[in-house]
Amino acid sequence: MTTTEIITFDELTNKLESLSTDEKLKTRGELLLTAINDWPTANLKEPKDLLNELKNEIKKPLTFHNLKKYLDGLDISGSAWKMESVTSLLEIVDFERNHTLDEEVTLDIIMTRLTHDFRMEK
Repeated sequence: MTTTEIITFDELTNKLESLSTDEKLKTRGELLLTAINDWPTANLKEPKDLLNELKNEIKKPLTFHNLKKYLDGLDISGSAWKMESVTSLLEIVDFERNHTLDEEVTLDIIMTRLTHDFRMEK
């Protein structure tokens, strides 16, 4: 879609601290932070790293359907943190697909849009 670098963890946390008017944007940003923090890879901090981890595990476009199918295949006894992380991401994707009426919107596109929205926010 674009060559824009995805928002960094530090940039996201700083924007969330100063964001006061757009509650929907703030909620999606907080869900993204939750997903990053819940993913069980040591030292994973950046949104782009979470995207790469998911792409390596799912090996399909990161649509709502594919994320849900992945979540349904996880075992809670060994993958509870992944389940928590993916559940947060599904909330973001569900919001976006309902907002845009695009059932096949991918997490990559959503991250690019979130990056744009946060960078446009004053």
